Formats: sequence, structure tokens, C-alpha cells
Amino acid sequence: MIKKNFITTALVLAVLLTVGLACGNYGTKLEYNNGELYYTDNVTESDAKKLGEYLVNAGFFNGKKITVQLDKAGTTYQFRMVVQPEKQNDEPTMLLMKTFAAEISEEVFNDAPTELHICDEQLKTLRVLKP
Repeated sequence: MIKKNFITTALVLAVLLTVGLACGNYGTKLEYNNGELYYTDNVTESDAKKLGEYLVNAGFFNGKKITVQLDKAGTTYQFRMVVQPEKQNDEPTMLLMKTFAAEISEEVFNDAPTELHICDEQLKTLRVLKP
């Protein structure tokens, strides 16, 4: 399954900001291949680690400084990632991101509802995408 997702992941990576977050309480931090994955108290450590390993294997965490966050509201996972301002409203990019959210749902969270949150540099949600 990882090979199938590689192209989507590589394209998604192209729209990310390489960013380290300033001070803030984004949750517990896990580090993978120079990437940072924060997860909130609404998410189990096991789910966060499963996502982190998936992101490494898919080439998302590829040695560049990238910061993401995993949260959960009810039964819906919320994957937050910083996106370059010029790509935040680009519809082809948003379609690609929806596909990425669907892959995460399928490959990591056993088809549980998963939203992809397009965020600014402080992980503030600007737009929510659902597969």
C-alpha cells in the first residue's frame, strides 16, 4: 500500500511549509526523521505512533523539518498541517489533499472519519477538507 501512496504523499509534501513551530502547547511531540508530530490528549500515543510510522514509510517525513499535529473530535481524526499561503486556496492542491486524507483514513485509522486541516504556521485551522 505504501507504494500506491508515494506519489500522493510526494505531491502533498511539495505544498508544505518546512517549519518548526514557535513556543506553544501543541500536545506531546514525537520526532521522525527530522519531522515533528504533535498529538493532543484526545489521541492515543499508539494512534500517533502509527501515523508517524506511516508518514515515514510513505516518504512524508523525509529529513526536512516538517511539523504536523494529530487531534480527534469525537470519532473523527483531525490531521493538521501547515500549507504555504499561495497553496491554501488552490483547488487542484485541495483535491490532492482530500486524497491524502482518504489514504490516511484507510491506511492508518481503519477507515475512521479523518479530516485534513489546512493550517497557518501556528497550526490554526484555515480550512477543513474531508475525503
